[in-house]
Amino acid sequence: MAASRFLLVHGAWHGAWSFDLLRLELERRAVGCEAIDLPGLGDEPTDPAEATFELGVERLLERLGTRRNWTLVAHSFGAFAATEAALRASGRVRALVIIAGFVAQVGDDWAAVTAVAPVEPGFRACQRRNAAGTALELDAKAASFLWHDMAPGIAAAAQARVRPQPIEPFRSAKIGGTAEALRKIPRSLLLATQDRVLPPAGLRALAERAGVAVEELATGHCPFLSAPKLVADRLLGVK
Repeated sequence: MAASRFLLVHGAWHGAWSFDLLRLELERRAVGCEAIDLPGLGDEPTDPAEATFELGVERLLERLGTRRNWTLVAHSFGAFAATEAALRASGRVRALVIIAGFVAQVGDDWAAVTAVAPVEPGFRACQRRNAAGTALELDAKAASFLWHDMAPGIAAAAQARVRPQPIEPFRSAKIGGTAEALRKIPRSLLLATQDRVLPPAGLRALAERAGVAVEELATGHCPFLSAPKLVADRLLGVK
C-alpha cells in the first residue's frame, strides 16, 4: 500500500499558513504533506460573500484529485468541510484526524454540534460582523482565547495573518451521505484540554456519540502552533 499523504485543513479565520510549523516537522521526518486555503481565507482571494461551504468542499476534492491514501487533518470548524469531502471522495481518504474540532455525524449542521459543544461566550464576544455583513472579524482580545499557550512571537504572527471568517459556511455547513459511509472512514479526535474556544467536554461528547477515539493534548485551541512536534508525533501514531 502506498504511503499516506497528509492534507491539512485549517479552521475558521486561519489559513494554510497556520500549519507551517507542523509541515516543517512532518517534512523533516520525510512525511508527505500539504496544506490548503479554504475560500476567502489565508491567501485565497474569494470575496467573503462568495466563500461558501460548498465551494470549500469542492476545493478540497480538487486538491485530493485522483490520488488515494490521503489522511485529512482538520482543525476546528474545518472538520465540517473535511468530513464532507471525505464522504464524497470515493475511497481516496484513508483517515480523518480532527484537531480541537467537531466530530459530526450525518445530518449534523452548525446548530447541531454547537448545541453539544457551544463556542465559549468570551470568544464569541470577540467577534463582530464586517461592514458588508458577510464575514466575522476578530478583535485583539481573541488572542487570549486562540493563542494563549504559545510563544509571544508566534501568537503575534498568527494575529497578524487571520482574516475575517465568511459567515455563509456557518449557515450552510451540513454533513450529507449515509451513516454507513461515514463509519467506513476511520476518524479520531486530538482533544486540546486547555482549549478556550471550544469546550473540551463538549467536543469529547460529540466524539463519544460517534464512537470516535479521543487522544488528549495538553494545549490550547491551536496545538500545531504551540506544540508542532507533539502533533506530528500523534499524527504519525494514527497514520
